[in-house]
Amino acid sequence: MTAEQRLAFTTFRAAVAPRRLRVKADAEGFPIAPGRYGQLEWHDAGHVAIHSQTMRMLTKLLTIPGVRRHQVGDHEFRLLLPLEEMHDSAALGAIARLLRIRVRRTLSERQKLTLLHGRRFVQKAAWEVVR
Repeated sequence: MTAEQRLAFTTFRAAVAPRRLRVKADAEGFPIAPGRYGQLEWHDAGHVAIHSQTMRMLTKLLTIPGVRRHQVGDHEFRLLLPLEEMHDSAALGAIARLLRIRVRRTLSERQKLTLLHGRRFVQKAAWEVVR
């Protein structure tokens, strides 16, 4: 991993951290957040790209403040969002919902107890609380 890719990963992860978006590396080693209808990609030090092949998403994504056209083709498009706008959680949340970007899951307290002690321990503890 080059220094440029490391910088891209740290910056991209910091930008999408409030929404807990799942970040992976693409074929070139740069960060992406994949979704069902498109993905967020690292573009450069000041911008993040929104790439999709679902043309019906174009008008919906363009209504989000800060999003601007970069490349629009017959079957796919690429939009840019400045990193300053990305720190606004509402814009990032709207993009993540529209593209159905995958989210990292977190465990509840009950799930953590089940993993640590087993299912019988949690059921026994719950039964004693009921009594």
